[in-house]
Amino acid sequence: MFKRFFFLFIILFTITSCKHETVFTEVKVNNRFAISVPDYMQPCADLHKDASLQYQNTELDVYALVIEEKKATMETYNLDYDIDLYFKNIASQAFIENIKNGKVSPPGRQTIDGNKALTSEITGNIDGTDVYYKMAIVESKFSFYQILAWTRVDRKEKYEGDMTKFIESFKELPHPQEELPQPKLNDSVQIVPAW
Repeated sequence: MFKRFFFLFIILFTITSCKHETVFTEVKVNNRFAISVPDYMQPCADLHKDASLQYQNTELDVYALVIEEKKATMETYNLDYDIDLYFKNIASQAFIENIKNGKVSPPGRQTIDGNKALTSEITGNIDGTDVYYKMAIVESKFSFYQILAWTRVDRKEKYEGDMTKFIESFKELPHPQEELPQPKLNDSVQIVPAW
């Protein structure tokens, strides 16, 4: 009897310890950044017109994307943002305006790839479906990055860990120095020709 119980215990332990671990593959995008994507997602092109990276699995209802906004480009439009203002005015505002009953959690501060980052969770309803988003805004010297992953609320528990790994795997690749935003001249400073 004891041997039989012990044998069943070993089988049960073996089955429960063989839980599937998601495999991630690092993807490099336009020599701008790299990020690790779950193996069950495939590239696509129709999630957001401004996204640099877009992946999905329509059968599982899991989606992910990255949008990069270069600081030098933002300067040409006289937009002067820090990470808090960017999160409030650009990133989270779109959800509040476009998702029914959209709720954005207060952002948590962390570091991703050595850069300041704000992370947040968003819930709401799109076309009758309750959705769950995990979002990070990363500010580097060169750009702001919006990193998003989402699924249906009833699948949050299953995919939230993978979403977090996706976001935290973000790495900005080396950029040319000329892409740095230019320092602003103080109005009180006068430039006098040397001749």
